Amino acid sequence: MKRGMIIRLALVLAVIAGVALFAPVADAQSFTTVRPGGRGGTWEFFMPLTYNAPWSWSGQGGSSVNLDATWGFGFGFGYNISDHFQVNGLFSWSARNYDAKYVYTDGTTRKYGNTEYNSTFSLNGIYYLLPGDISPFVSGGVGVTYIDTSIPNGAGGPTTCWWDPWYGYVCSNGYPTKTESDFSYNLGIGVRFDLNRQFSLQPSYNKLWLDRGSNGSPDFDVWRLDFIFRM
Repeated sequence: MKRGMIIRLALVLAVIAGVALFAPVADAQSFTTVRPGGRGGTWEFFMPLTYNAPWSWSGQGGSSVNLDATWGFGFGFGYNISDHFQVNGLFSWSARNYDAKYVYTDGTTRKYGNTEYNSTFSLNGIYYLLPGDISPFVSGGVGVTYIDTSIPNGAGGPTTCWWDPWYGYVCSNGYPTKTESDFSYNLGIGVRFDLNRQFSLQPSYNKLWLDRGSNGSPDFDVWRLDFIFRM
């Protein structure tokens, strides 16, 4: 995703957050008798804005890859079983540029750059340490992560050309790329702020691991800011 699109998404989320934060409460009396943190038995929709930290990996035979930092986004639904415990499902997506080095069998090397796309669907549990409107929490979950490396993986198809409304006359010979789907799991810590009955903010630090079998288990640092809308 282009940086400009990420910036526009962040601005939209900020506007939504401001509207939700300062929206008038329909029943002021009931609001004064029910604290914002009364989460138990409620559903929530949330949109995370994520920052994926730079990442490096040394592969087999001297190969290596360095991923740039990037922003991502997602959406999810959660159910608060009680004020302390929530279960949720989350879909997240990001794209990041990378520089890689691969090694030929004769020992010579080649470097190249490209863009990697990944998406994760996970089922998660959150435990809030406090029942109030400000609460630290710990979280954990399991899921599947899909990765498209943009590395060609087969012969290209026939060349086709067309007129595009944005780019004019375009030609391409599409080719399949190397993809994989890996089992993934995550842990996180953070703090939740219930600002009113409708809206919450939830910053967190998360660690994501991929289970790539014999290729190892790389881990990633992910910072998140969840914009939460209680139903």
